[in-house]
Amino acid sequence: MKRLLAQIGLTAFSVLAVAFYLPFEGVVILMCVCAAAFAALMIIPKTRRKVFIPVMALAAALACAVNLCYTAIAVDPVREQYPGSQRHIEAVLADEMTRSDSLFCYPLRVSSIDGEPADVKLALRTAKPLDIEPFDSISFDAAVYRMDSDYYVSKGYYLGVSAYDGEFTVTEAGSRPIYYSVIELRRSLRYALEEFLPEEDAALCKAVFIGDKYALSSDVRDEFRYAGASHLVVVSGLHFSVICMILMYLFRKIEERRGLSRFIRFGIMTAVILLYMAVTGFQPSVVRSGVMMLAYITADVVRRISDPYTSLGAAALVSVVVFSPYGAGDIGLILSIAATFAIITWHEPIYRKLMIRFKHPQRRICRVTNWIVSLFSVSLAANILVTPISLVAFSGISTLTVLTSVILYLPIFAIMLLSFALCLLFYIGPLRYVSLLLSWPLYLCTRAVLIAVRASSSLPYSYIHVGGTFIYVWLGLTVLMGAVVIADRKRYRLLPYAALLSVIILLAGTVTGAAAELDALALEVYDCDGGMAVGLDIKGRLYMLGFDAKYAQARAVSDRLASRYSDVRLAVCPTKNDFRNYTRFTDRGFAISDYLVYDTDIGFSGASLIKADESVIYGLDDGVDLEVYTCGRKPLSYITAGGRTVLIIPGQCSVNSIPESCRSADIIIIKNAQDGYDELSCSTLIICADGGAGQTALPSCDDILYTRDGDVTVDLR
Repeated sequence: MKRLLAQIGLTAFSVLAVAFYLPFEGVVILMCVCAAAFAALMIIPKTRRKVFIPVMALAAALACAVNLCYTAIAVDPVREQYPGSQRHIEAVLADEMTRSDSLFCYPLRVSSIDGEPADVKLALRTAKPLDIEPFDSISFDAAVYRMDSDYYVSKGYYLGVSAYDGEFTVTEAGSRPIYYSVIELRRSLRYALEEFLPEEDAALCKAVFIGDKYALSSDVRDEFRYAGASHLVVVSGLHFSVICMILMYLFRKIEERRGLSRFIRFGIMTAVILLYMAVTGFQPSVVRSGVMMLAYITADVVRRISDPYTSLGAAALVSVVVFSPYGAGDIGLILSIAATFAIITWHEPIYRKLMIRFKHPQRRICRVTNWIVSLFSVSLAANILVTPISLVAFSGISTLTVLTSVILYLPIFAIMLLSFALCLLFYIGPLRYVSLLLSWPLYLCTRAVLIAVRASSSLPYSYIHVGGTFIYVWLGLTVLMGAVVIADRKRYRLLPYAALLSVIILLAGTVTGAAAELDALALEVYDCDGGMAVGLDIKGRLYMLGFDAKYAQARAVSDRLASRYSDVRLAVCPTKNDFRNYTRFTDRGFAISDYLVYDTDIGFSGASLIKADESVIYGLDDGVDLEVYTCGRKPLSYITAGGRTVLIIPGQCSVNSIPESCRSADIIIIKNAQDGYDELSCSTLIICADGGAGQTALPSCDDILYTRDGDVTVDLR
């Protein structure tokens, strides 16, 4: 009974998180199972006396009911009423713009759609920045679509607009709420860091200090992910502990000299925690950390001991209440709560097992050694739950996450502390030049972190992609072994062996999969309901050579590929209208190393630009060459791989645009038949539609395959 709030909170949150990713029918089945379990547990006398067991089952059933009711009342009406047509939208910019790759995203609070009042949130994406401030009004005409990105849906954005062209009418706000002052403070902190540090180093400080992860380039974010250090640049309990530690130190100094009431201390710390939550944009993981910190200082002021499980359960419930039942689906919040629970549960047992017992423990070298062991124990404990969740969510894991967490903890701690001091002193007139002195050690710390992350991420097998089927097999076996451990009366006797066996199975599966990918060279043509999507798998690395599809088609393809690949090495990008297809990949967490751009109006950095009258040859791998021509303003790709040739012809491409040397490839891929295509010849013809024009216009071939029958894969070895 002591931790009933923890059990209810964590159970409800876990069920809401699972329900977020389940279809409607799956949530109904889960609710029925939980309700039946509650009834059965209340009938059995032994479990009825242990109140927390049936209460947890009831909490799970109620969580499912909450998810179903919220979906029916708040989500489905919005998704069904507005998408699918051109709408006139009037809205207010609710927060700052964020930038991902070349797209600018504006979070809008809609006031009316087509003149009818509407109170919904909408994510507006544009190719160019708009001249608009937070809380200004904006009106425009655009086609509305259902937002399918889990990231945005978990934050309450059920509608989206991709307005690459169009007119926007912006009206400056007459008055702005208090939150605008917080935004101004956030900008001031950014400015202070940018004033003294190079762009890349300032971006890292902004990510660590104020949670501005979009300040980091996509390449740097990918390097942190491959090195297993992404959690270090996401504001969480680590960052709150640094802030609170600084405040506690200052308060102790004040108490030593003048004395300080604990109630005043509580008020100041509460204000700072709430302000820091606001500055970081009330990110779900930040709210979780802030609530736990508030619970800790509240227990301190009333002379009580804070129970970490109860604080975590309360934080989980508050996070859902503050956002919505869908807020439990935020993967960052899920990982944050899972890691915190694992650290609370397993850090001490692991540390006691690994702790080095010295004859003279008071020596400094002994304390430092065991402090490092403690850091290792924290990282190891967190990964007990983070690893399976990451495998399911991202289909891959970093093999270095435990090591990098230990190595980078001190530099990240120093970056947090120095960034706080630099920003504080920067705006105190007489002490402004002291911040210049602080910028040098801050620069050295950021350089050390970036160098270490780049070195770690470049190591072989630093990040391993794991196939979706194997993940669920491994999870099933692990759960089965866990059941055996629990059923055994001497459960702790079997626990180490079960854990070791689970790790061996995971390593064996990943190594086997990685070995199989080393010889992979396959052409993949994806079924996307009449659109064209073509990829090339080279040693487990994906190269997207064509992606001419509509929004829903692109989403379906990216979902399937997310379970097999972690990144895209090269993306052939025809025009700015087709470029948005690749946002489906970035929404799913894909890393895109390089774009091959044909439309110079797209205008973003980090991509190879090709004019319409040029042709380029890319060496993708040993014996694999990609030759790109232009057909109108779309790419015509010709691949030589494994002694075979492949020609990818985009839609509406005339035969006259195809070079003579490419007209007799071994494999030809077309979107639909066109006049003159009977002049082409091949061994295998792959059609990404129902055949288009008459069969007489098809190239002469020995075999015809249609993607309407499913994905087509051709081994080029």
